[in-house]
Amino acid sequence: MFDPQKVKLRRARVTDLGQLLEVENACFSYDQLSRRNFHWMIKKARSIFLVLEYESTLIGYGLVLVNRGTSLARLYSICTLRSYQGHGLATLLIQDLERRSADDEDCAYLRLEVKEDNRGAIKLYEKLGYRRFTKKDDYYDDGKAALCYEKRIRMLTTPPRLDVPYYTQGTEFTCGAATLMMAIKAFNPNYELSLSNELQIWREATTIFMTSGHGGCGPHGLALSAWRRGYRAEMFLSRSEVLFLASVRSEEKKKIIELVHQDFVKKIAETNIRVIKKKLTLADLREVLKKGGIPLVLITTYHFDNNRVPHWVVVTSFDDAFVYIHDPDRYHAADHAGVISRVHIPIPEDQFLKISRWGADRMSAAVVVYPD
Repeated sequence: MFDPQKVKLRRARVTDLGQLLEVENACFSYDQLSRRNFHWMIKKARSIFLVLEYESTLIGYGLVLVNRGTSLARLYSICTLRSYQGHGLATLLIQDLERRSADDEDCAYLRLEVKEDNRGAIKLYEKLGYRRFTKKDDYYDDGKAALCYEKRIRMLTTPPRLDVPYYTQGTEFTCGAATLMMAIKAFNPNYELSLSNELQIWREATTIFMTSGHGGCGPHGLALSAWRRGYRAEMFLSRSEVLFLASVRSEEKKKIIELVHQDFVKKIAETNIRVIKKKLTLADLREVLKKGGIPLVLITTYHFDNNRVPHWVVVTSFDDAFVYIHDPDRYHAADHAGVISRVHIPIPEDQFLKISRWGADRMSAAVVVYPD
């Protein structure tokens, strides 16, 4: 006779790999983790990996992955063998994962995906306080959609969020265009989020050469692109000099950057685009969000992937502890990171101030887009 009181909850070990595969194969017929996946999750991933053990036999597991540089954790996978279900073990597992995510990893949110037809799991998650915040069509190998849920595991208040549709950039170099498209879509639901529109904005707004590869969008170009499409825009700039000159060595490229910058400045002077010569502060951020503006902020990805690359994100909300962003980039994310790891990402306020300053001189740039 099965006795739930004898079930032990402990960290996964490499010696569990064989039994973990048996549990995985018994519980899932799609998107299965391999032995290599499990080994990586135990040894290298920033994870909380717990197993349910009964009389030396593994009967289930729960795996949480923690997003680097954020306060977001993701319930990546959880299961118990069918013959041991109905005894509250999944609840026990989830609650312990929540506690460890909050206490050990300082996470504020735990998110998860669940197959749209998995009614039992959906009922459990909703009973435990998870709320649905988006849906991803054609997510699983069999074509089924995923429902995305989240729970605030630190602090009980939930901040209001701007209703900004999420869009993943189509190329490695069009993050600026992707963020502007998200802002436009928030104001105009009929706007098409397409690669064609993305590349058109990128062509208009590109202002710089990187050390290699394609150029990227600067704040002047993005502000002009928003204005040309009928939206009011303002820029926060900590410096008025030509941006990103230090990112290239070629004198020829530097001259081109200077000419493009001067042309953008001249064109902006002929519009109603407001240029605010100061670093964007948290107080500024709160103020523009309250006024209905959508901030596009230039950050460095160093705290996410150790690369000092300028990158555009959309700010969607704030509260007393966090700034929330949409990150359009799937390229610097780990292979296991899904869309729910890039939507409304909670960034601690002090961390956000660090990532929104770029280069040796801590340059700051942001473009705020308003509906009219």
